[in-house]
Amino acid sequence: MAGKTLHIVDGDSTGGILKEAGFRRNGEILVWRDALYTGPVPARLTLRQLSGVRSRFWTKGKSATELDKRDAALAKHGRYENIVLWFGEHCVLCQLSLMQILSWFREQGVAAGRLEWVRAHGGELRPEQIVDAYSSRRPVTTAQMRLAERAWGAFRQASPVGMSRLLKADLGCIPSCRGALTRLLQEYPANRSGLSRLEGELLREIRKRGRAKAATVVGSVLVREYVGDVLLIEMLRDFVRVSVPLLRFADPFTGRFESYQFNGAMLELTEVGRRVLAGRADDVALNGVDRWIGGVHLEGQRVRWRWDRKARSVVAVRRV
Repeated sequence: MAGKTLHIVDGDSTGGILKEAGFRRNGEILVWRDALYTGPVPARLTLRQLSGVRSRFWTKGKSATELDKRDAALAKHGRYENIVLWFGEHCVLCQLSLMQILSWFREQGVAAGRLEWVRAHGGELRPEQIVDAYSSRRPVTTAQMRLAERAWGAFRQASPVGMSRLLKADLGCIPSCRGALTRLLQEYPANRSGLSRLEGELLREIRKRGRAKAATVVGSVLVREYVGDVLLIEMLRDFVRVSVPLLRFADPFTGRFESYQFNGAMLELTEVGRRVLAGRADDVALNGVDRWIGGVHLEGQRVRWRWDRKARSVVAVRRV
């Protein structure tokens, strides 16, 4: 298959645009399906083992093989002369996938010279624009592969210390890595409110509107955030169903709570929600937390790590 190219893309949207633009005529398209910013991503696991963990997370324990076809396609990379990575610069999900893939190629001893990187978010482009984006691709460097390996390892540690330390290093070969790591650290509970950055965005959007449909709130946040709508909708559900709710239904809701019908629910802040958003109450202390950030499992009503906005870093807090 000399001359063939393997295109590894950030999602089905980019994959579809590449197919429409004719990129399959001289290559194959591999969609890297896994939103790594949520769920467990523990260290010291091979790709196959980690894919099993991720599959069980996404299927709620029903399957450990959902990513097997993806990984099998990646293992055939030797068939291709060139490998092109399509991952946007300003998307945390894209950057995590890029770190994972570059780290894996480095483990396999793949030379940087076989890899190229398109830094555009292809799913937002038209077929004619995707050709220009492809023309802007740049060779991956050995320094970028080393940094990706360090960042991927830090993300999977059982504490945020590695990511925090990495922010003090020279990240010039992948400038977008700094923003991705910072946004991941901002998903730790804030030291006063207990809210993650994205949780705060959702509640502020509702406060600004007074009351709003769940889908409207999520859509407004997605304009400025490259995350999945499923993640944000689930955050809104959690705010309603916790023992001390931060949100309530502004109008009677008769649909199925765990279905797409929740998207049309009209929501408003509770008084507790207003206090938490103002930093006068702590959501973690009130309702607890159960969230993975890479290799860190935040669980319970007391967590060791908090995001300190003034220090712009995650800090350790004393357990009471």
